[in-house]
Amino acid sequence: MYLHICNDIILKEKKIIGLFNISTIKDTTEYVNIRQILEKNNKWVNASNQEEKTFILTEEKGYISNISVSTLEKRTKLNFKRK
Repeated sequence: MYLHICNDIILKEKKIIGLFNISTIKDTTEYVNIRQILEKNNKWVNASNQEEKTFILTEEKGYISNISVSTLEKRTKLNFKRK
């Protein structure tokens, strides 16, 4: 199955590692480090032309979407566990 994350970007669900709420993780060391690594390797895609709501980590790249995590989860068959 596929997941439409915004602006005509569609990802294979099986390649998605995780969906993360930007407002929750934006100040964490882990997010900052991952973002820097992805940007350095040209694997960072900001698909949001509005407010950044979700960081989607896949096997190949990292994506930013303006669609909320809860909406993306509803669109997918994946079972992401919340802590």
